Amino acid sequence: MIFKLQQVFHSIIKSLEVLYVIEGIKPCARIMVFENETEKAVDFLKQNKIESSISNFKVMKQNLQSEFYSDKSVKIPKDSKQKGYFFIYLSKDKDTAEKAKTSEENNKHKELGLLLGYPKCCCEFFEKNFDESNTDLTLKTLENSNGYEFPFYSNIAARHFDIALLSHFPCKFNCNESIKIAKNNLKIINKYSPQIAAMFSGILQGIVVYTIEEGVFLLRKYEKINDEIIYGDVLTTSKSKLYYLLSSNRELKIADKNTFAVNDVKIEGQKYGAMVFS
Repeated sequence: MIFKLQQVFHSIIKSLEVLYVIEGIKPCARIMVFENETEKAVDFLKQNKIESSISNFKVMKQNLQSEFYSDKSVKIPKDSKQKGYFFIYLSKDKDTAEKAKTSEENNKHKELGLLLGYPKCCCEFFEKNFDESNTDLTLKTLENSNGYEFPFYSNIAARHFDIALLSHFPCKFNCNESIKIAKNNLKIINKYSPQIAAMFSGILQGIVVYTIEEGVFLLRKYEKINDEIIYGDVLTTSKSKLYYLLSSNRELKIADKNTFAVNDVKIEGQKYGAMVFS
C-alpha cells in the first residue's frame, strides 16, 4: 500500500499522510501536489473513498533546505502561467476538508491545525510564533524544550530527508501529545511495512545539528559518553563549510542546545541547534 501511495504522491511523508487518513487515525491532512498531478491525486483519493478540496491558489517553494521539504512558499494565482503546487485537503468527511481549505485561506492557523488533528498546545505554539519571516519553527521548538536530549518520535528535523512521524512543529520536543501521535503513526507504518518502520526508527535516532543558513545534518551510528559524541556517517542537506567540518571529524561535544564543538572549533548562537534523539 505504501509503495502504491508513493507512485501517486512520490514523497513518503505525503504518502503516509494519506495513509493515516485512510486508516482513520488522522481526521484531515494537507499535502502539496504539483499542479500537473492534482487530477491524478484526486482520482486516487476518490477510489479510496477519501474526500478532497483543492486550494484556490498555487504556491512556489522558496529557500529549500532539501528537495523533499520546504517550510516556506509564496502564493501565486491559481491561473498563473508559472508552474506551482496546489494544496489538497483530504478527509473522510467533505465538510472537514472544506473547513481546512477555508481556514488556510483566512490564515486561521490554530483552527487549521486543530482540523488536521494536531495537539492544541502545538497549534497555539504555531499561531504564536509563525509568520512569513519565521516559517521554520524547529529551533523555536528547541528553545521551548528543556535540555537537548529527546525521544526520537519527535525528531522533525529528518523531514528534510523525507522521514518523519509528525507533520507539525511540536510545542516542545518532549510534548506528550505529539509523541502519542508519532507512536500511533509508527504502528500504522509497521502494519503495512515493518521494513519502513525499522528504517524510520533507525534514522530518527541520532544526533541532529540544525542551522538556519548552513543546512541540516543527521549524525548517525553514534555513541554518547558524557558530553562527547562519537558518530559515523553524516546526512546533509547542504555541502557547506559546516558539513565538511562535521564529515572530516567524528567527535562532537555538546555544551548546551545552542553550543557545540567539532575538533575544538566552537559553534554557538541562536541560529544553531544540537539535539540528541534516542
